[in-house]
Amino acid sequence: MRKSLIFLVFGLMALPAAAQDIVIREGRGVGPLEIGQSYEQVQDVLGFHGQLKTYDDYLAEELFNEDPEDFLECEIGFDYYIKFEHLLTLPVSYVFFKDDKVNQIKVSSFPAYYFAIAKSIITGSGLHFWDTEEKMAEIYGRPALTADYENFIIKSSFYPRKGITFSLRDGVVRAAHLYQSSDAGLTEKFVGRFR
Repeated sequence: MRKSLIFLVFGLMALPAAAQDIVIREGRGVGPLEIGQSYEQVQDVLGFHGQLKTYDDYLAEELFNEDPEDFLECEIGFDYYIKFEHLLTLPVSYVFFKDDKVNQIKVSSFPAYYFAIAKSIITGSGLHFWDTEEKMAEIYGRPALTADYENFIIKSSFYPRKGITFSLRDGVVRAAHLYQSSDAGLTEKFVGRFR
């Protein structure tokens, strides 16, 4: 009985923490994970010693036969990355590093085991995962670029001046790519590929 009471008390204490929103700060980070952190700091935040993979690994394992110039993470550039799977503290799918510091973060509700924790995602401007494309446009305005990635079954809306890109499936927000606000030249070069 006493042990049951202790477990119940600790379980109830954990409920408010689990119910709290995880805030995406456009161009800065998500929760305690931030652009500019070192690999060691990422380990401290996520509690995971992931395998570092190279840019070439990303092309071979993630993009397959796609043109890397069609993907903003490649246009921004990175030296290495970590792909996170079965991580339950934050719904982070990729962390990219340049000069040994985080320069990009991808947050996702894919695959299904991220579903529950991704439900608590909200951006600093008030957009939730599973909000509609219309709600995204109401909050963020017209994107600088919208691109269909048919092989990945997603449509992406780019807001490079805000440091965020949203990926939608079936008309609702399902993922976000965070990066520092890019300069006008990089934005124009990337947007120009889709014209």
